[in-house]
Amino acid sequence: MIFISDVHHQLEFLKLLPKKNEPVVILGDLINWIDYRNGEGIAKEVFGLENVQKLINLRKEHRFEERKNLWKSLYSNNPEVIMKNMRDAIENQYEEVFRILKKYHVWFIPGNVDDVEIMNSYTSSSVKNVDGLLIEHQGTKLGFAGGGVPTPINARGEISENEFSKKLNKLVKADIICTHAPPYVDELMTDVVTNKIEQGWKSLLDFIKTNHPKFALFGDVHQPKASTWIVNNTKCINTGYFRATNQYLELSSII
Repeated sequence: MIFISDVHHQLEFLKLLPKKNEPVVILGDLINWIDYRNGEGIAKEVFGLENVQKLINLRKEHRFEERKNLWKSLYSNNPEVIMKNMRDAIENQYEEVFRILKKYHVWFIPGNVDDVEIMNSYTSSSVKNVDGLLIEHQGTKLGFAGGGVPTPINARGEISENEFSKKLNKLVKADIICTHAPPYVDELMTDVVTNKIEQGWKSLLDFIKTNHPKFALFGDVHQPKASTWIVNNTKCINTGYFRATNQYLELSSII
């Protein structure tokens, strides 16, 4: 079994994944909204590179209120056309991603940029949404809780802390807890490139302290200050920014 996160429409790396009889577990963010390194993504298709570059610069400069206002301005300009173009671009990316993934045995959960409704339209006997499920695999119980931490951006895949906590309550017997975002630990939430503390789940940190799973696996933070961290006796591991690194985690390497 291998774990990846933050695929962000990286088709070439997906094609290189080893084909095994065990599941490929994807911890969210299958599509690419904005690649902050070069501006590529759905936002560029819909709003143009010039506007995307402005958004990237405002993020780098931590001018988040201006960035939020620019988003609002972009959406307000002919919103019906924008929403249609956005929907088309999202569907096209999912189509390309799942065309590759259907060749594998896949378990996935949604991330903060994901559209669950569209993702679920691609499920099959070999591609499954495991969000909220506790699954035993070769004697190891894996719990899955997807969704992004709520932010002012209000991305498609964000859910409330209360909704996320309800998922966790069904997963207390998990040996490995799998989420998109990390627990609320500064070292795991801090992105060293943007020099910004990203999002983390407070309820996940509480869950770990209370239930003591062996491992917590997640993604979301692309360049974390710490890729591993110990909370009590639980080893917390960021599985990597797959789009940029082609990095994946093999279950056999940690148990």
